Amino acid sequence: MLYGQLAELDEGFVGAPDAYARRQLDLAERLLALPQGGEVLDLGCGAGRHAILLAERGYQVTGVDVDPALIERARARWSARHGAAAGPRFEVGDMRAPPAEGPFDAAIMMDVALGVFDDDADHLRTLGAVVDRLRDRGRLLIELYNPYYWAANARTVHYPPGALLPDGDLVRTYRFDALRGRVEDRVVVFDADGRRAMPTQSLRSWTPPEILNLVQAAGFSEATIHGTDGWQPPEDPLPLDPGRSVFMWVVATL
Repeated sequence: MLYGQLAELDEGFVGAPDAYARRQLDLAERLLALPQGGEVLDLGCGAGRHAILLAERGYQVTGVDVDPALIERARARWSARHGAAAGPRFEVGDMRAPPAEGPFDAAIMMDVALGVFDDDADHLRTLGAVVDRLRDRGRLLIELYNPYYWAANARTVHYPPGALLPDGDLVRTYRFDALRGRVEDRVVVFDADGRRAMPTQSLRSWTPPEILNLVQAAGFSEATIHGTDGWQPPEDPLPLDPGRSVFMWVVATL
């Protein structure tokens, strides 16, 4: 529920259907080989940034997130852009047992939506749920942190008053926990109410061999790994650069 809390501070924490998200989806469409008007499952959809853009591109989209507040934001975003027009189906649900039967042509888990659980058995259960909901030869795209990058690039960002919060400072720190294989995301707010530390978001960050083993154990027949150009999704698929790619994109095929 962390991102729902952060969204109360600033909408930017849950991402907008903006130019960055459009670049993500430009690459995703190529990697997933989506059929025109295909059916897509967006797990961990948050406030709907990708589901909305996919629907605007003509796909039939179901977005699932465990946070009811984020699902309400997603529905409100669609209504603000399109009124009462039909759009994505947004549902509150656990990604380990999504309230969506399918079958789907593809599934996406963007913005490090996979990795939230403490136990890899829950991640395996999530991937198995995707397998059960994809058509034959359907594909899953997973965006993850690249552990090699984060092991060498701890990051602290200070947002002064006016940058995110109108009357407060915000400090966001990322660090890699090598013993647990997780990237920890900490947010601290300094304002008139004093110092407030938000709950730490800890996300599993697998090495390429680890994630390949996990998706194959879930039932996918093959998988490929790609990297980003620093923080940016590239126009064309790139190999993973251990020291430069902030994110790792995994494409798994049934």
